[in-house]
Amino acid sequence: MAVTLRFLMGLLAGGVAAYLLGSILNSQFVINAHSVPVSFGDRFNMTMFDISNMVLYLAIILVAFAIAFLIAALLKRFLPKLSGIAYPIAGAAGIGVALGLMYIMFQTVPISGARSAFGFLSQMLAGAVGGWVFGKILTRDTANRT
Repeated sequence: MAVTLRFLMGLLAGGVAAYLLGSILNSQFVINAHSVPVSFGDRFNMTMFDISNMVLYLAIILVAFAIAFLIAALLKRFLPKLSGIAYPIAGAAGIGVALGLMYIMFQTVPISGARSAFGFLSQMLAGAVGGWVFGKILTRDTANRT
């Protein structure tokens, strides 16, 4: 029961971390794509708007993370040397797969900041950060017992 609760708490915290970072990066990539000067206030307002209105992306991240982290947990049993980086890699891969599936379904990436190579990689970086947060929460109690 405790492992399941830590998994769910880690999933939620990692998903929120990836969502916040991904939304912030998305906003900046969209603003920079237009090559026009934008004030800090306008950047901040657009970023806050994106954070408050891209909630469907959070749901997609949570589903992608649930699948990716379960696969990573399974792989860690067979590849113990991978354990330190399994969840960040899984988080990045989960976001990459989710964005790729969106492209296959819609012939475009609905996360407009991820349409360039660097934008796509920035979203994967957000996934890696989310995976790192997940891993820290999942292993927090185990590390304190030893």
